[in-house]
Amino acid sequence: MPKSLSKMKDYLKDPFVMNEDTVNIAVYNFLNSVGCNCSEPLKGRSQGVDVQGEKNGWSIYVESKGSHANDADDDTVFGQGQIKVHTYVQVGKLMEYQTENEDNRLFVMANPDIPRIRKRVNSVINSINKLGFSSFGFKKMVQLKLKIPII
Repeated sequence: MPKSLSKMKDYLKDPFVMNEDTVNIAVYNFLNSVGCNCSEPLKGRSQGVDVQGEKNGWSIYVESKGSHANDADDDTVFGQGQIKVHTYVQVGKLMEYQTENEDNRLFVMANPDIPRIRKRVNSVINSINKLGFSSFGFKKMVQLKLKIPII
């Protein structure tokens, strides 16, 4: 259920908001900056891999989520229940891509690096690591926090 950011207690407020399209663009820009050849990121309600790239014979599949809906104002953010569902959807989609059984592929969850999403991802991080998935956390589109499991 959507929440009003301005009505949240200060210690719970998200320090910034990013929708899924904004996260996709940040991922796309980052991957291109490190030399990946990427197809255009998905926008709106498009279906498929949110961001897909290739470099040196390796493919990368990214499933992104934001802290609020693409068409929401900056004061409306996802509630904890929606964030939980989004995390599970991300893992499920990456598992589907992983099932295709090809070699040399990386699978990444990308989200805004805000405390509420970080807490949710960390609650299942052991499973994410066992699956061999990585995590990108974006801070206002200027910094990137990577979590890549040791395999």
